[in-house]
Amino acid sequence: MDYTFLKDLIVLAEEYEHSTGKAPRTHDFIAWLQTKELPPVPFHDAPLTKEGYGDSHTPGLVSKLIVYMYRYAKLYIKKALEGTSLQSMDEFGYMVSLLQYEPMNKTELIQQNRHEKPTGMEIIKRLVRLGYMEETVHSEDKRSKALRVSEQGRELLAGMYVNMDKISRLILGDLSPLEQYQLVVILQKLDDYHHPIFMDNLSKLDELLD
Repeated sequence: MDYTFLKDLIVLAEEYEHSTGKAPRTHDFIAWLQTKELPPVPFHDAPLTKEGYGDSHTPGLVSKLIVYMYRYAKLYIKKALEGTSLQSMDEFGYMVSLLQYEPMNKTELIQQNRHEKPTGMEIIKRLVRLGYMEETVHSEDKRSKALRVSEQGRELLAGMYVNMDKISRLILGDLSPLEQYQLVVILQKLDDYHHPIFMDNLSKLDELLD
């Protein structure tokens, strides 16, 4: 096992203690690491005007970069799906989610993948039609149906894992293990914020934007 990452963490923990005079606590240590590792970005929270905004407008820049990362990932995953019956990373994502949490009903699976219902239903219908998912009687509620990944679907996923792992690592680029961890923390925090809006308040989006 390579202990370089753990050694780096120990050194950073010592530096944290010396600079703050406090013993490391997980949340405080992570916040300190983010301040230390990430270069300062000028923050301008002025509203968008007819002149637009430049790269120093942090909210706009973050939104733009998130969209860019989505497009990079979509392109790479499309390449990895060549030679299979899957058409998009959404279809792959639905199968992986279902395999991890099955059995699930359709609504649960759609919400797990952060989709609106009509889009999610189309993805599920196609995967069922291809034979990669199958509907069964729900074990807890006999009146409803649950989804499972079929044997055909499991075989498909098993043959894709190596390439998809390579794609996942490619998407992370040259981020260090520490930077990867910081990114997970930040993105998880964003998901924790937006998920309740997606689940309960999407119909009130106009109010949230006021």
